[in-house]
Amino acid sequence: MATGGSETLEDRVLETANRLRLIQVDFADQSEQTRRDYLSEQVEVALKGILPEERREFLERLASRFPTGSAGVHAGGDVVEGGSVGGPDVLRDTVLIVRSLVEVASELTQEQQELVLGAVGPSGGVPSGGADLSIEVLEAVRAKLKLRPEVSINGGRLSQVLVPLVEFVCKLDPLVWNMWRTLSPRSGVRRSGNLGQSMGQYSSGEAEVSLEQVEEALKHLQRLTAAVITAVGRVGGQFAKSHLAKYSPSEISALVKMERGSVLVSHEVKCWRKYQELADTLNEDSIDTEVRKAIVDYVESLVKGMGR
Repeated sequence: MATGGSETLEDRVLETANRLRLIQVDFADQSEQTRRDYLSEQVEVALKGILPEERREFLERLASRFPTGSAGVHAGGDVVEGGSVGGPDVLRDTVLIVRSLVEVASELTQEQQELVLGAVGPSGGVPSGGADLSIEVLEAVRAKLKLRPEVSINGGRLSQVLVPLVEFVCKLDPLVWNMWRTLSPRSGVRRSGNLGQSMGQYSSGEAEVSLEQVEEALKHLQRLTAAVITAVGRVGGQFAKSHLAKYSPSEISALVKMERGSVLVSHEVKCWRKYQELADTLNEDSIDTEVRKAIVDYVESLVKGMGR
C-alpha cells in the first residue's frame, strides 16, 4: 500500500533501514555482490509501497542513514565506530544505485528503459513502478509460450505485451457474441457478461469479481470463438453434401420412381420436372437459412463438448 504523509514515509524509511541492517548481519559471511543483490531486492520491494512522487525523498532519507566510512552497524539500528559487520558502504551504494535509476528513468529512451528493466529483474524494475510478477506467474507464462527453461522473461516487455492483449480481448468479446446472437437469437449458449468490464473490476478491486469468474468468462469466449472458426471451415463441405444429396440425378430419379405418373411421359422428362419443382424452393433466403442452421448446430455441439 502506498504511503500518504511525511510521518508515514519516515516510518517506512525506518522499517526499511532496519531490514537492510538485518540482511547485512544475516549475510555477513557472503560475498559483497551477494549482499548487494539482497539489499537491492529489499529496496525494490520497499519502493513498490511508496507513491511515485515520494520515492526520491524516501531514497534520500534512506541513504542518509548509511553514511560512508568505517562505521559498523548493529542489527538494532545504531551506528558505531570501528565495526565491520554492517558494511555501510555496500548499504549506501545499493540505495544510491536505485535512487539514480529513479532519477534518470524519465530521461531514458524506450529502448534504454527496456534494457534497465531487464537488468533489474523479472519484477519489471523499480523506475517504472511495473506489475509485481511472481515466479509462479512467470513460469506459467513460460509454459504457455513454450520457452526453454534457460530463457529469461523480461518483466517490462511482458507488461507491454499485456496492453495489446487486453485490447484484443476487449474488442473480440463483443464482436463474437454479437455475431453469435445474430446467428442464433434463441441459443442456450449465451454471454455471461462484459468480459472487459469484469477484467477491469477484478484488476482494480472495485467490485466483488473473482479471478474464477474472469477465467470462466475467458474460457467461454475461447470456446465460442474456436467453435465458430472450426464451423466455418467444416460447414461448407457439409452443406455441399446436403445439397448434392437433395439435387443429385440419382436422388431425383429415386423420388420420381416412388411417385405415380403417366406412363406416356418418359422417365427423363419426369426427372426434369422434379428438378424444376425442387429448384423453385432454392433461393438466396433458403440457402442462407440452411448455412446458418448448419453453423449453429455445429457450434453448439462443439461448445457443449468443450465444456464437459
